[in-house]
Amino acid sequence: MAGRGSSLGDKCSVKRSVLGANCRLGGNVKIINSVLMDGVIVDDGCHVQNSIVCNGAHLQERCSLKDTAVGPDYVVTEGSEHREATVAKSRLASF
Repeated sequence: MAGRGSSLGDKCSVKRSVLGANCRLGGNVKIINSVLMDGVIVDDGCHVQNSIVCNGAHLQERCSLKDTAVGPDYVVTEGSEHREATVAKSRLASF
């Protein structure tokens, strides 16, 4: 299932997953059993399995996520691998 305004690049595979509105997937991307919320960008060659990616996150080229949660507006750097993790921007309390 893909939300309004979402686009998929060449040779993408999306199985048992949900894409929110305005998601952009590059070429050779594999998404399996995952949820990508609105405005997520997934660059070429990424692999996402059993994961949740929150609004506005950006997965740079050749990232690999498995059993991982990505926080809103977080950038997963090129070529990185995350397994059974939670990655997000830290929120500091303001006094």
